[in-house]
Amino acid sequence: MIRKRMAAGDDRKIYRLVIEQLVPFSRQYQSGTSITFSEIRKRLNHNKTFVAAQGNKEPYGFISILRKSDVLFVDMLAVDPRAQGRGWGKELMKAAEAYGRSERCRTAELFVDDSNPKAIGFYLSKGYDLQEYLPELSCYRMRKQIR
Repeated sequence: MIRKRMAAGDDRKIYRLVIEQLVPFSRQYQSGTSITFSEIRKRLNHNKTFVAAQGNKEPYGFISILRKSDVLFVDMLAVDPRAQGRGWGKELMKAAEAYGRSERCRTAELFVDDSNPKAIGFYLSKGYDLQEYLPELSCYRMRKQIR
């Protein structure tokens, strides 16, 4: 099921997913710098976050989003490798986009690392288009109309 994040029970697992599933693709962190638990928690507290989990158990995926005017920005999305291929990423995206529509967002945007072709393919399959390449970030900006 998809539910809202419960910080006390979810944040350690979300942090682990960030470290294991997102950081390895980010050139920002390949130089030896690391991201701390408190930095991730601060981002999560600033954003709206949904998790894929069985009831109140530890999540096996999450999506963290924020609204910027009429744009829904997907900040982070990760699913545990053992739960991948079961539609949880798709369900998390649907929940995020539904939230965006409820907040009157017209489009959804995200950045995806150029070193993560699996993620690029996932977003393309969900209707996102490549908008531009940002060499300073080694990322693509992707966009989708949601309204």
